[in-house]
Amino acid sequence: MIDRRPYLASGIVLAAAIHVGCQPADRGQSGDAGSDVAAESSYDAHVVEVIARDYAFEAPDEIPSGWTTFRLRNEGKEVHFLLLQRLPEGKTLEEYKAEVAMPFDSVWHELQRGLGKADAGAMLGQLLPEWFGSVIQLGGPGFVSAGGVAQASVNLEPGDYVMECYVKNSDGIFHGMLGMVRALTVTGEASGASEPQADVEITLSNNWMAVEGAATAGEQTVAVHFKEHPEFGLGNDVHLVRLDEGTDMEEVVSWMDWMNVDGLTAPAPAGFVGGAHEMPVGHTGYFTVDLTPGRYAWIAESTAALGMVREFTVE
Repeated sequence: MIDRRPYLASGIVLAAAIHVGCQPADRGQSGDAGSDVAAESSYDAHVVEVIARDYAFEAPDEIPSGWTTFRLRNEGKEVHFLLLQRLPEGKTLEEYKAEVAMPFDSVWHELQRGLGKADAGAMLGQLLPEWFGSVIQLGGPGFVSAGGVAQASVNLEPGDYVMECYVKNSDGIFHGMLGMVRALTVTGEASGASEPQADVEITLSNNWMAVEGAATAGEQTVAVHFKEHPEFGLGNDVHLVRLDEGTDMEEVVSWMDWMNVDGLTAPAPAGFVGGAHEMPVGHTGYFTVDLTPGRYAWIAESTAALGMVREFTVE
């Protein structure tokens, strides 16, 4: 029997919206985050345009397999992201919503009523279906603030996927429960795109984050290497947050954990400019940003409180 406890630290799952696109990226403003996405890719990219609104999506039903660059354009008023998950063969979006999204929603309501995290995790482990252990998280654009654009590249195999955003609105309702969850089919047709080239390399382990290369002003492509997978919860991830003069890092760290009272709940305590969601061990994902001078931090989601934060300055 599959142990379902490893999934207690995740949220529901991803979302976003996809308009379409196989053309090079055009420059988009990042609003509160203070950066924008590159106008010209330095590699042969297959770009899929993603539109995220509060709480609706524009998305194609299917895309080709291979290297794919998802460009998430946040036209809503709240932070959004896009996490890709490949479903086990034969499973559908409707089964996902009923058997995965609903249990997370139920556990969240119990957390709001005062249930402890350990008990909530045990409850979630009992509610999730055994087949959830065969769902594979395959990255996607990280948190991006209203008006912003986040761009991430992943290598996708053919199959049935789910896209969802599990940020919560100001009433504490998961965006996925409000409609930000959608099916995506990846076909056997190859995109023909090449793997991106990185300016900065980040390696994620269970207890540390290693950063090679200094982020500078302008376009930066970041390679994220997934070295380990936590014993419990979904895999490791990294996001980029802009730190303004009034940003409280303790508040940001607390906000990153969906199980906290105000975790992932609008409004966000800082501006986000993208990142890379969890992937299996041995995989590499990429994300691209165009940085302006200022203070930033690489930050993980559920493990930020364990020290998975690295602050830096762009001159």
